[in-house]
Amino acid sequence: MALKANDFLTSSAPARHEVDTPAGKLVVYVRPLSWLQQQEAISKFVDFAMDEDAGEVIPSVDFGGYWGYILTHCITDTEPKIPKRDLRNLSPEVGAEVMKVLPGLEDLMSALSVGEDGEPAPLE
Repeated sequence: MALKANDFLTSSAPARHEVDTPAGKLVVYVRPLSWLQQQEAISKFVDFAMDEDAGEVIPSVDFGGYWGYILTHCITDTEPKIPKRDLRNLSPEVGAEVMKVLPGLEDLMSALSVGEDGEPAPLE
């Protein structure tokens, strides 16, 4: 079987998920992230800054930046319709249920971690 260029690309077809939330059923269409988008999502989560006084690199963690990126880049549509600009305003209870069908930080970290044998490295 001959390989085609599409065999090397991320699918742009979103997967349909029915999410039971405290407010009712929400249908969410989730598109997978490309390799570059995975890198961008991680960069929204952690940033490194130099502490001038201590001479150390200090990580700064931003869960909101990560989930904001994931919500706006992975969710292509919802039923009922929620505009992209309003996805950042989900209630905590609804957001907790929706995040179960979105790429989690552990998923991205394990996808980006490669061991010496070329296989994904286990998270510790």
